Amino acid sequence: MTAAIAALEEAQIYNGTAAPGRVLLLESNDRVGKKILATGNGKCNFTHEKISGVSYHTDDRTVLEAVISGFPTEAVLHFFERLGMLYREKNGYFYPLPETASTVLDVLRLRLSELGCEISCGVLVYGFENKSGGFQICFAEGEKKRLVYAESVILATGSRAGGFLQNKNTDPLGPAKCLGLRSTALYPSLAKCICREDFYYRQLAGVRSQVRLKLYGEDQAAVRKFLRQEEGELQLTKEGISGIVVFQLSGKIAEMLSEKRRVIVEINFLPEFSEGELSGWIEERLSMLPGRCLKDFFLGVLHKKVLDVCLQAEGLKGTQEIPRGDRGKSFRMVSSVMERALHFTTEVTGVSDIRQAQVCRGGLVLSQFDTKLECRKLAGCFACGEVLNVDGECGGYNLHFAWGSGLLAGREAMKRALKNRRRRGIDGRE
Repeated sequence: MTAAIAALEEAQIYNGTAAPGRVLLLESNDRVGKKILATGNGKCNFTHEKISGVSYHTDDRTVLEAVISGFPTEAVLHFFERLGMLYREKNGYFYPLPETASTVLDVLRLRLSELGCEISCGVLVYGFENKSGGFQICFAEGEKKRLVYAESVILATGSRAGGFLQNKNTDPLGPAKCLGLRSTALYPSLAKCICREDFYYRQLAGVRSQVRLKLYGEDQAAVRKFLRQEEGELQLTKEGISGIVVFQLSGKIAEMLSEKRRVIVEINFLPEFSEGELSGWIEERLSMLPGRCLKDFFLGVLHKKVLDVCLQAEGLKGTQEIPRGDRGKSFRMVSSVMERALHFTTEVTGVSDIRQAQVCRGGLVLSQFDTKLECRKLAGCFACGEVLNVDGECGGYNLHFAWGSGLLAGREAMKRALKNRRRRGIDGRE
């Protein structure tokens, strides 16, 4: 939608007010923009104040940085302001002022209507080829078959993430494959993770906790390597771990699992605690609360369900009393529980299905495209959004890239089409 808007606005710039060309938007679903409605839990966190290339995973940093630098946060905010949408900011996250995702969809659809964009929904593309300096597209619209020729084409077919494709057999990369474009494997990203120790998680289901997560990978020699750390709210499910702090790691985890690598996540349920001060804290608390049983000793420190699992892992029971006369034994007992809470390790064995993920990792190899998002080997073919091998962190980064790359591809695709039209006019051809 943003690509179509940018293309039609570029045509207006070229010809005053009346666009000299047409833009046809082909949509496989029964209406455009359905996926937007589910973003940000229905509130649509559409961008972030700290947009930068480091928040994205891709195969070509140069192209990514060119897109991001050309469309920073301010540019995306200005784009939606022009469409009539006001916004509010919460801790760096931007939402439409009414805090409804339908607002974002409605202003985009209204602008498309104002610009006279042609939209065909319920479309199945079954033929797509480079022909006569442009592109010939064959598609079915219900029972009706159509054939169109386009000077420029923008691939904005997204992915299977979220399960929003009405035709579940549709391959979002299908049209690109018709043109011989290269793509990487697809993995679920921004998704929950399934852990081996489900006997713990059945007890922990429903718990939310501020944690620090550390991601480790193990090679075939069982050598463990630290990869990344995240802090934030963890949500525990009966199958494993979820929440934004997990989503940020999930794309990498899915990749590692596909490579048959063992994935270990360490959960620190007490990120506020300093390891160096732990011994002093234990000694002080033992002096302050002598003779308590373990569950009462940790009351006010750990969530009850988390404590139960830590005790279970250490072979202890909450009803056990901490011995008064044996300082060494009491210290070791308390210390073992604290160490478990600070370094609770779990093995991740899977990531939720791609249809349950917010985005995909992988897609069309970005290095095939230049800094205008035009295919280097296929003039007039552009791509934008999630169909490209670009995925960002949770917090508006992926939608930001969708808007920014769409605006860039739309503008440049129309420039290319108008340039070709002028050239044909000079040559005397229709």
